[in-house]
Amino acid sequence: MIGPVKVKCKRCGREFKSDEFTLDPVYKMMVCRECVRERRNEEFKAKKSQQKEVSKIAQETQIKKEKPAGWDAEDAEIERAYKAKQQTALPDVERIDNQRVKYKCKKCKYEFVFNVLTRVPGRCPYCGAEISGV
Repeated sequence: MIGPVKVKCKRCGREFKSDEFTLDPVYKMMVCRECVRERRNEEFKAKKSQQKEVSKIAQETQIKKEKPAGWDAEDAEIERAYKAKQQTALPDVERIDNQRVKYKCKKCKYEFVFNVLTRVPGRCPYCGAEISGV
């Protein structure tokens, strides 16, 4: 019984069985599966690196747009300290009766009624931030 014939790949020069070749639309000829796999890996890597570059450029332009002229490291430190203070600050709570309080969300400043005994709602109905300090 005769098996498949060994053929040399025109692109890489390696020998493979004739049934391991495919017609590749990029190379426009019959090439081995290894050449096709290598081409796809290279395309994937190139696409990933291009996406990283585009996202990096977009992120840099977004940062530049958000900060006013004269923004420096001292201003960034002050902003971080302010955000940390806001996280630890007590929420605005006003008692309605023994079970319910009027709660003001720290994140979006939305006011709603919170039941202290049943802990309902568990999150801010407007932005979904967790309720803390009650």
